[in-house]
Amino acid sequence: MPAVRLTDVARDAGVSLATASPGRSGSDRVPGKDVAERVQRSAAKLGYVTNAQAQALARSRSGLIGLVVHDISDPYFGEIARQIQMRVFASGTQVLLTQTDRDAETESRAIRALIAQRVDALVIVGSSSYGASSDETLTAMLEGFARNGGLVVGIGQSPGVGRTIDVGDADGARALATALVVEGHRRFAVVGAHGPVPAAAHRTGGFLAGLAEAGLEAELSVEATLDRQGGHELARRVAEHLQKGPARDSAAPLCVFAPADVMALGAIGELRRQGLRVPQDVAVAGFGGVPAGLDASPTLSTLALPLEQIADTAVGWVLGEAGEAPEAEQAAWTAPGEIALRESTATTSR
Repeated sequence: MPAVRLTDVARDAGVSLATASPGRSGSDRVPGKDVAERVQRSAAKLGYVTNAQAQALARSRSGLIGLVVHDISDPYFGEIARQIQMRVFASGTQVLLTQTDRDAETESRAIRALIAQRVDALVIVGSSSYGASSDETLTAMLEGFARNGGLVVGIGQSPGVGRTIDVGDADGARALATALVVEGHRRFAVVGAHGPVPAAAHRTGGFLAGLAEAGLEAELSVEATLDRQGGHELARRVAEHLQKGPARDSAAPLCVFAPADVMALGAIGELRRQGLRVPQDVAVAGFGGVPAGLDASPTLSTLALPLEQIADTAVGWVLGEAGEAPEAEQAAWTAPGEIALRESTATTSR
């Protein structure tokens, strides 16, 4: 069956093609409300759908925003994506979502594909390590996109083009370490060897800096991926470490810092399976502030980021709703994180 065309709608409604076109979009140029309603009824009856590509050519805008995340199953990325989708949908714009699995080559292919779809803007949530020689092609691609009128917003990691929402990785983690020391923790484990994810390395580095300021250092560093499975591996390594150490009753609990909430939540589950109690035997803290942390048992201590505000700011920038547009090509805003000490790091002194 051939596709329904606007000319078919105009014929069915008994109006000219010129009248049918603005009638479908609700333009003020429609002669009257009754005509617009007649056009809309005909379009619904015939199953006519507006040709978005044709409209994009006419407006030089596609009405599409490309959203790039590491892993949609991670509640941090999932919550930001959900909030962006809600805000964007309300404006009549659509989101094209892709995930990279923290792989630089996949990210480059995904961004290239989104640009090929003529998106108006790119929102990149987390990224590979920009600035390395392997990223020169990606940087050049983003610069070309911006020169052609595309908007770029990086969340967490600057893409080197456009605007950036900084989540204060190092400073937030350092403040969290200080707060945990003040709460009475003295034994710590951290996650190292993060691969191509600079944000995680910055968080661990900031946490270690906070410990150093208190005259402490981590007694265990574990290599694990920044996901739920990595949290399981982290917990197993912690359990092995404790088995080789002093008896539980003779030592303070080990406090584990995972640089992502999804990893911390995975670690809590696996620690239970290893027969360890949280926080009595092992305390656990994360980073991100995902809603699932409040529903966990015990509730998760974390550096809580304002995820809804981050999403709102990103959408405001790409839709031109966030006040005065930046005059410089690069501008940044730092999201205010908040230390949230909850049950997973509770001590008897609290």
